[in-house]
Amino acid sequence: MKSGDLRLFALLGGILVVVVAGGLTLVATPAPHSGGDNAGYLSLAYGLVEGRGYVELWEPGTPVHTKYPPGLPLLLGAMMALGASSWMAFKLLSAVCVSVAVLLSYTWSAGRAGALGGFAVALVTALSAGWLEASRWVLSEPAFLVWTFLALWAAERGLGAERGGEQEGGRGRWLALAGAGAILAFFTRSAGLPLVLALLGGLLLAGRVKGAAIFAVALGLPAAWWGLRARMGGEGAYQDEFWMLNPYEPELGLVGWLDLPARAWRNLTLYVGEVLPGEWWGAGGGAALAALGIVLTGLAVWGWARNLRGGAGPAELFVPLYFGLILLWPEVWSGDRFLLPLYPFVLLYAGEALHALASRLGPAPAMGAVGAGALLLVAPAVPGWMALADEASECRRIAEREDDVFACHGEGFREFRDAASWSGANLPSDAVVLNRKPRIHYVLAGQRGRVFPFTRDPEAFLAEADRLGARYLLVDHVDGISLFYLPAIIQARPLAFCYVRGWGAEGAAMGTDLFGILPPGERRAGGDVSQIDWCPEPYVPAEPVADADREGWRIPLLVSGGVSGR
Repeated sequence: MKSGDLRLFALLGGILVVVVAGGLTLVATPAPHSGGDNAGYLSLAYGLVEGRGYVELWEPGTPVHTKYPPGLPLLLGAMMALGASSWMAFKLLSAVCVSVAVLLSYTWSAGRAGALGGFAVALVTALSAGWLEASRWVLSEPAFLVWTFLALWAAERGLGAERGGEQEGGRGRWLALAGAGAILAFFTRSAGLPLVLALLGGLLLAGRVKGAAIFAVALGLPAAWWGLRARMGGEGAYQDEFWMLNPYEPELGLVGWLDLPARAWRNLTLYVGEVLPGEWWGAGGGAALAALGIVLTGLAVWGWARNLRGGAGPAELFVPLYFGLILLWPEVWSGDRFLLPLYPFVLLYAGEALHALASRLGPAPAMGAVGAGALLLVAPAVPGWMALADEASECRRIAEREDDVFACHGEGFREFRDAASWSGANLPSDAVVLNRKPRIHYVLAGQRGRVFPFTRDPEAFLAEADRLGARYLLVDHVDGISLFYLPAIIQARPLAFCYVRGWGAEGAAMGTDLFGILPPGERRAGGDVSQIDWCPEPYVPAEPVADADREGWRIPLLVSGGVSGR
């Protein structure tokens, strides 16, 4: 890179650092995510730090964990070992990772499109709703983005250095870095499989057979361990859920091989017509949104095909492999979380195609067309970013006023937290609680549990509860899942339950209620819900703690002295 180009690259990189740091700071929210994945990662990290292994501490029997690779829990565990214990501390890791990923995408795309082109790709990517959201939660996507773009940038440097005549040592170091990034991506998310295949294919196509063999061995040994562990663990691995029509409604059954094309088509229409254009234009755009998605995807496909003329590199292999993978996943999982790694590629390829089209009119019109295309995406994205920043600012104000990060959430989730905090302070330490979000419940209460069976058959429900040793059931209104299944169970067999406590305003249509599940010998047939008695000891202590400590800003599981002061 010439000195003038290097100065421009550094200048634009500095501007990008300032813009991204400021933007992510403004959208940062103290509220914990209401999804269980965040708590799951924290619990897995806690198990590693406590020396209990990579196990599901929230489950009865603490089985080995086979679903999420250990990359992110290891990072979180390192932070715990250094004393981190607040929600915001772990959210900061995500924000830093997204920032680094933006810079790596800038470096990668600048190597192909120049500093200005790379800056445009990185800035538009950073303003996408998905990348902004990823910076706010304790999820694996931010770290996965870092390792993905580190691997692809280093691979292109290594393979490009080979074409430029650099010494073998220099080439080897870049390719070693690329291999390390790909392996870390694979062990951060299972969706890293396309990346390792793309790097392996890129090395073979470049004639780097020895390098491909070394990479295969370096990846194969830990991958074989992880695969064997998942197979021995049995329940919970992604392959168990892949073939379900809907992992959240297992009674719907499984898909067959012949059903996969239809699933892929439905995912394709969703990603192209809604998710991708909605990242900058927002949801609900109708025909205009779908048209933008089709044009953007069409340009990107053309740009990708044009790059193949110079030979397929790891990036050109990664894009179709990764997109093909997410097209085959259950539709209920489909969303921007899985599309995030593709945004820089889509923007780069689409920009190159647009530049090629307009270049027939001259250099100036070509640059103008690309600039107009970037503005077409950025202009609508800025109000969305501002709205997200306003929402985050309001949440920070409420959390500081109430000294409680959960104050930003709706009534249903606040009641779930209160119920978990009370349970942690009052129920027996070995209690097993069936509930909608057992990982969050464990982080808040320190008690094991499992998602209640997704069935409305009371006998099947009670049989599963007995198998797990569960003697408590939490009925919530965090979402509609509990209310779809649980009232029918309780109404059908009311005298199989006793009542512990409820949360929520008196007279409210929906509340949060904790029930005891009676042992088989104490269950009576018939009756109605008005005959449900209060639970006796030992379901509840003689003098329960009325208002448990809720640990406003800190994670109860990590508070010294035990959960909720226990």
